[in-house]
Amino acid sequence: MGGNALTYSQDNKRKPRSVLNAGGGFTMVEMPTPTQKDVEWAYYLWNSLSVGDGRWTLPNVGAYVRTGAKELTLREIHFSKPQEDQFGSSVFDNHHWIMTLADAIGWTITESVILATDNDGEINIPNDLVGLVSVCANRCGAVYRVEELNTGQQYVKIQPNLACPCCGDEHAVEPVLDGVHVVVDDRGYVVNQNRLAQQEEE
Repeated sequence: MGGNALTYSQDNKRKPRSVLNAGGGFTMVEMPTPTQKDVEWAYYLWNSLSVGDGRWTLPNVGAYVRTGAKELTLREIHFSKPQEDQFGSSVFDNHHWIMTLADAIGWTITESVILATDNDGEINIPNDLVGLVSVCANRCGAVYRVEELNTGQQYVKIQPNLACPCCGDEHAVEPVLDGVHVVVDDRGYVVNQNRLAQQEEE
């Protein structure tokens, strides 16, 4: 490119990304630093989108809409189940990488999600259940929370058999959560499992 070409200081080191997991902790995933080629690609692609209507779909992540002169807004999340690709990165790792890329060219990435889907269809989070907190009837230590859709969170769908996502015991989840996507806090479950393991060793 010419004298006024976009420039970006390349760093070959891989940057760790922190992602909130279902248990409330953070999983560190290393993502590659955007290259000069990435920066140029984003600059020309995003600037070609019309403001308000321009839509860009990033496979296995979601759909972004150009909502300002230098702003993209994440409107849809695809594959929102807690899963990783063959490189160990999740949809949220890739979204955060796009945010890093935007910083490099002076753009802003915002989030205003109106649709989230996974392989089972659209994410189901009823407004009247938001705020509900429940626990496993088997007392395994799992806690389920119904939370508003958030791109930094991972959700698990409660199946018709009402099985606990942690211990697997059927009919352990209250019926009102059948088919609902919940946030699973497994910290209590992990503590109980560690305690049982220690008892078996004694």
